[in-house]
Amino acid sequence: MPYTALPDMRIPYDNDGTVFAFGSTEMGITAYPTAAVAIELQDEDFVLPYGTGAGAGLNPGGSNATARSWWFFFPEQREVTGTYCYFRGGDGVSTTNIALGAVYGSNDTTNGVDGTWETASLPAGVPAYTPQFDDWRSGIKTISFTGGKRTVRAALVATSNRPIVQPYIVHLYGEKVAGQTPDDVIYIDHDTTPGVEYQAPEDFGDQPLGTTVVRQFRVKNTSATKTANAINVQCNDADFAISTDGTTWVVTINITSLGPGAQSATMYVRCTTPAPGNLLGPRFARIVTTVSSYT
Repeated sequence: MPYTALPDMRIPYDNDGTVFAFGSTEMGITAYPTAAVAIELQDEDFVLPYGTGAGAGLNPGGSNATARSWWFFFPEQREVTGTYCYFRGGDGVSTTNIALGAVYGSNDTTNGVDGTWETASLPAGVPAYTPQFDDWRSGIKTISFTGGKRTVRAALVATSNRPIVQPYIVHLYGEKVAGQTPDDVIYIDHDTTPGVEYQAPEDFGDQPLGTTVVRQFRVKNTSATKTANAINVQCNDADFAISTDGTTWVVTINITSLGPGAQSATMYVRCTTPAPGNLLGPRFARIVTTVSSYT
């Protein structure tokens, strides 16, 4: 704990400017989940964001409506490489009655329906629907497009009549296309490939209870012409903390500025597993970095 085995980075659609939407059919958007719902869908705990019971799922059109598709409107063009999702019927039936039917991508849609769409290849099939506690890391399935997409739409297929589809987990993986959003910050690896941007999540391996592992990283301003000002780095997780010196551990680090192409000083991230006797399982912690302005 924690352990990661991902094809690429998880897209943080709950806080990266992505507009996330659901629809009762593929014919149009009927609901925009709240920020709290998007955060819950991003985690790994198999908790239903909308409560429990029939009719308590995502009901864009009322208690008898069905949520059968969702959209991701990205703030930039992105290479989408994988997905994991878990959902059930609103009456608590087996998820074998619901399947991910297809994934589509577009670069010119304005409303999620118009425009030109490419159907993605799913060479490894769709996520399994008899969930294990670590399916969010071991059950990820590859998505393959011919290039980057600004919008991605996924559609569900029901093999029997289900009044409501309740999504518990919706993960999407990928990264922005080269050249998109040039004024940005990225994370630089200090352990596996020093000096290079992370190509996959930092893997702390199978860590026993009651142990601590420390890794190093930096933040880089990718802008070629602008200074990144008032950079805030946060890690809000029970088992993880960050530090500027490897001694004093905090949840927030503030960097005054980074000039064009500049990197921060070395920073540290620590994982401390619970004491022996507690539960041990896979974890996925997130470091969130924001920039106040570019000048």
